[in-house]
Amino acid sequence: MAYYCLNFEINNIVDPLTKKNCPMNKIFSKILIYVSFVSYVILFNVNQASAQAGNFIQFWGGPQYVGLLNFSDYSATNLSGEQNIVQTYRAGAGFDYIHNFNQNYGLQTGLYYSGVGQKYTGSVRDLDNHVDTLPEPYSSHVYMDYIRIPFALRFNSVIDEDARLNLSIFFGFQLGYLLSAHAWTSPGPPKGTLDTFTAQNPNFNVRQLYNNFDFGLTAGAQFNYRIRDWEYFHIGLRFDRSITDIVNQNYVLPDNAPVEYQYPVSTKKNTRLSHDDVLAANPSQLISVNIFVGMSFRLKKITPPPHVIRDDSDNQ
Repeated sequence: MAYYCLNFEINNIVDPLTKKNCPMNKIFSKILIYVSFVSYVILFNVNQASAQAGNFIQFWGGPQYVGLLNFSDYSATNLSGEQNIVQTYRAGAGFDYIHNFNQNYGLQTGLYYSGVGQKYTGSVRDLDNHVDTLPEPYSSHVYMDYIRIPFALRFNSVIDEDARLNLSIFFGFQLGYLLSAHAWTSPGPPKGTLDTFTAQNPNFNVRQLYNNFDFGLTAGAQFNYRIRDWEYFHIGLRFDRSITDIVNQNYVLPDNAPVEYQYPVSTKKNTRLSHDDVLAANPSQLISVNIFVGMSFRLKKITPPPHVIRDDSDNQ
């Protein structure tokens, strides 16, 4: 039940169980205060170069826990059945370009792949309006593949010359581009229905049901182990979450489309939603938590200018 309420809090929706309004503006106020503070600190420390300052390229990858925050859609599309979300795991990997102004603060961007989506299980009665039929169990998933570009502020704890380990924390925003989308349901839609739909809509692709771009938050922390002055090993945690709705509300699903293509995609339903119902639905957003390992290499080291002591005694 805690997960149920969490989704309502994130999306600024009135929880029907507690009747409490979960304000989204308070969350973003805290985010803006944090970003402003870190930006302020960076501006007043950019001139303090150190041994850790410089440009790095970091390669990383690992498994990630993923989910699709559309919990409010479940009961509405399965009025005479049950709907369960299943823990879903995929993978993420990429590289970051890091520019450290000094030993503590920097910026990072990069490019990485993120596999996201959601698995479901459930059962539906009265499927296709066949009254008093037995519940039909099913399992399904919808997977999406994104390329993401992050823009983040970075904080690094100080590492002494004789030390090996330090901590980095980053926070910012990311822009994602949808490469592909895939939906699978077992048992799938009736063969005749699917064949007719495919013949009449040969250019249909599940990707059309989602927006090309996704904008969201990114944050994470990592431990850095110094192998050499220019080479580090990392293990860390990265969190991504959509801010915008990933559903393409401009796309109108054909009337003869199998119910599995209705939102949430890949789940069976006993009622067909209209496009107006889709427009009235709450936003669907992605979430992923990635555990990664990686390596980074220094491209350029920033060193402070030499301190010159002037001797004006000869001019006297």
